[in-house]
Amino acid sequence: MGLGLALVACLLVFILVGVMVFQARFAARAWRRTIAAGDQGALTGLLDQTFEGWRNSRPPRQTPPADWRALHTAAVVAADRKRIRVSLLAEPDVRVVEGRRVEVAGAREVARRAAVRMVERLMYEVPHVSFAEAQVDVLTEYRDAGSAVTSLCLLSTRVTREQAADADWEGDDPVAMLAEWDTREDAPGAPVDPDEGAVIGSGAAEAAEAVRAAEEALRAERERDGGA
Repeated sequence: MGLGLALVACLLVFILVGVMVFQARFAARAWRRTIAAGDQGALTGLLDQTFEGWRNSRPPRQTPPADWRALHTAAVVAADRKRIRVSLLAEPDVRVVEGRRVEVAGAREVARRAAVRMVERLMYEVPHVSFAEAQVDVLTEYRDAGSAVTSLCLLSTRVTREQAADADWEGDDPVAMLAEWDTREDAPGAPVDPDEGAVIGSGAAEAAEAVRAAEEALRAERERDGGA
């Protein structure tokens, strides 16, 4: 009698798991078909869910705090089913070492590392969609002589899926990886305009909104770290 009940229980569990797997596959297929058909609302909803999931996840071991904060500021500037463009905000990696605040990496170094990690996420960690091209713009904030906060684009990188497939994701040299892609970095007398040759265009209002969203996310991260 006991063996019979055990077999029945195992059969019920097997059926339940099978139903769950079937439902998951059906839902995934529905997402892919809807997005492939050009449903912008579905794509926006998917990206919102995905980015929120990233923000709520735990950082991988040995990830610099400044890199993780930069990734949490990710905001979509524009996207369709084949292309996506994202904006980030980077700040210097400042830590307390032996009771003193020490800058262990500048905003530019953080921007490079965060840009590479963001490209990897966009190409391989967004479910139900495979972007053919991605662009990541990394900005930073500074105060001018009048104490007004101004945003400066540190770098903009554009990557195709073929380039991403050839990238050394196990390596630890973001400069070398960015050099393999279409990357422009800010330099004296040569500012970066991320809208120039962008993989997908956007209106000034959309771009400004993405920057504001990134700024709000960065402030939230600062407050969370301060209250931890």
